[in-house]
Amino acid sequence: ILLLVAILPTVLFAQGTGRINGYLHDKATGEPLPYANVMLKNTRFGAISDVHGYYVLNGIPPRKYKLVVSRMGYEDVEKEIEVQPNGELRFDVEVALEAIRLGEVTVAGEKTRFIEEVEISRTNIGAREIGSTPSLVEADVFRTIQQLPSATSQSDFSSALVVRGGSPDENLILVDGAEIYNPYHLLGLFSTFNADTIANAKFLAGGYPAEYTGRLSSILDITSREGKQVKGKGETSFLSSKVMLEGPFYKGAWILSGRRTYLDLLLGTQSMRSGEDQPFNYHFWDGQIKIFSDLNTENRLTFSTFDGRDVLRFNDDGEGTDDKIDLDFNWGNNAPSLTWRFVPNSKFFSEFVLTRSNFDFDVNLKLTEIDSNGNQNGTNIIVTNQVQNISAAEKLTWYLSPQHTLKMGAALKRGNMGFNFDVDNVKLFDIKLNPYLFSAFIQDRWKVNNLLSLQFGLRSYKVDLDDYKTWLDPRLGFRYLLTENLALKGSWGVFNQFLFTVNDENQILQIVDFWIPVPAGESIKNQHFILGIERWFDQGFTGSIETYYKPYSNVLTLNPNNDPGIELDEFISGTGRVWGLELFLKKTSGKFSGWLGYSYSNIERRFDFNGDGSIEKTENQASEIYAPKYSKPHSLNLVVSYQMNKKNRFSLSWTNSSGQPYTPVIGKVYDGGGALDNPYAGLINIQGRKNSSRYPPYVRGDIAWIRDISLFGVNGKFKFQVINFTYHYNVLLYVWDHDKSPSEVKAFSMLPIVPSFGLEFEF
Repeated sequence: ILLLVAILPTVLFAQGTGRINGYLHDKATGEPLPYANVMLKNTRFGAISDVHGYYVLNGIPPRKYKLVVSRMGYEDVEKEIEVQPNGELRFDVEVALEAIRLGEVTVAGEKTRFIEEVEISRTNIGAREIGSTPSLVEADVFRTIQQLPSATSQSDFSSALVVRGGSPDENLILVDGAEIYNPYHLLGLFSTFNADTIANAKFLAGGYPAEYTGRLSSILDITSREGKQVKGKGETSFLSSKVMLEGPFYKGAWILSGRRTYLDLLLGTQSMRSGEDQPFNYHFWDGQIKIFSDLNTENRLTFSTFDGRDVLRFNDDGEGTDDKIDLDFNWGNNAPSLTWRFVPNSKFFSEFVLTRSNFDFDVNLKLTEIDSNGNQNGTNIIVTNQVQNISAAEKLTWYLSPQHTLKMGAALKRGNMGFNFDVDNVKLFDIKLNPYLFSAFIQDRWKVNNLLSLQFGLRSYKVDLDDYKTWLDPRLGFRYLLTENLALKGSWGVFNQFLFTVNDENQILQIVDFWIPVPAGESIKNQHFILGIERWFDQGFTGSIETYYKPYSNVLTLNPNNDPGIELDEFISGTGRVWGLELFLKKTSGKFSGWLGYSYSNIERRFDFNGDGSIEKTENQASEIYAPKYSKPHSLNLVVSYQMNKKNRFSLSWTNSSGQPYTPVIGKVYDGGGALDNPYAGLINIQGRKNSSRYPPYVRGDIAWIRDISLFGVNGKFKFQVINFTYHYNVLLYVWDHDKSPSEVKAFSMLPIVPSFGLEFEF
């Protein structure tokens, strides 16, 4: 009722006015041009193009206007138009790239974006930002996001995102509408996404609107390129090679990309030369296909699929020992989607998406011991996990008036999930579920006046169709202009999540995530309270300060006192809270561009592990109040890109953060597990309070040089990068050696200084 009361006057007022809509494209590539500004000169009417390059201006009084399209780094486009009463005007624009400048209209256009956006904690990352951030071997969207103040990494060996104190499984990763569950390669060193295929990545670090669902911490919504040119692009490095092809299709276009490592091929060649079997074999590959066709001006069909797989094999015959190891481990994603886009007029924009997201892994480990008589005693460990869902989702945008943009939608998802852990045919875990999840949402973006804009919405869930319980997630956001260049913004929302990962939080390296549904009748749940100030500066600078508080009313972790004989005893529920502060300064234009960010966060988890009804903070490893292993209170990040001239670009990234917490060793004791003749043969650690100590501060600087080249008539780029160029020793873990007296501790480091180079070429 309140929504109707707010909307009805503006709808009635809009009678007799006109509307303008259309698509913006890059003139050179044909790709959609998102986040460009469309305005009627010398009026208050303006809009920002969405990720499809689509824009709508409505409620326009009939007369002649000058329509202006602008975006930083592109030529301004101006056109005389005339709006008729109750008329619709379609105006598609191709915008030409030019040398980056700050013209009067362009700055005014960027200012419009600063004023109009309501979403808080949002960062749009394009191909330029991804390509300008130094990374190991290849550009990586996850490594770029980890340089933002809202996100951190667990270590050099993990691309997983820790966003504002949330665990990595609290992030929703979308590629063209399809959900990706384990988007990492090579033990987490790389993400599975080829940066060349990414058109735009929208990162929401909190307080996201009701149109997004299913995760507690963040949203990474990746839109892949459409590929309208006839061209190809490739890149090779010492680790992998990749290729991308694109071209026209029936009333549309197609794009194809593929990537593969060749470490296994190199090791195989070495094995053939030496005549010895190679015990270690590893490779990964991924590929992406996208095809679209504009059936007419109102309808578009798009098919997109993403596939990737890692294969790891290790065979040790135990030469010189009495042990044999056989390991066969593979995991991967498959995520096809089909999207029907229907735009009947300038009032409605509809997207219907069918997706099938699948993640699976299979581990087969055989450990064999051979005694002095040649008898074999073996252990066989088999672990499998599958997370598959088939979903149908409809989202409708209704451009009601200049004051109101209404979005609504519904989705039905059917899951097929299993997790099995067998040791010598004894099932420790055997979970098989086929949950349904139905959700629906409605949200409105309301421009109350020239100073205040609101965005409020509601999402509802039913986890199973026959379940009586309905979950509700209300969301609210606002932006208020304190002055012409200063905005106050805030957000509050309730968030529920119905999947989580079965991971031991004490693990140093996490190869894959083990996904399962939350136990029936429960959800992982938190709230977001966010308040911030954003400042617009001249010369393309923006700055912001945000503070947040996230109370968790329910979180799950592995139960250390699990009784296999008790059903659903594998996990234990608890609570938690996170609060923090973030400062962010970003420059988007000129020869120098990049950002500077600082964040402070405090993370706390509380679990009643011993089941005594109270939660205590003790001075031993049984403490029930602690910070998780990914907690890093302080983090400072700097990313700078310098376009020296047309051919040379240099970039630098610098991170300085708190070290990760760990459980200290405060003593040693005989374990009593020796032989009869020496029952005290071994010493084990006596551990202190859980995660009460920290490794030394983490410091890492990366540099990169990219030079445009031309060889034999083929244009390309030469890339040279140095990871950790200061050769800082970042501690990964400590290992205690009690065989020595006094006991000694040895530190193992993360990445040392790592130079790398690559060659990119176009054809």
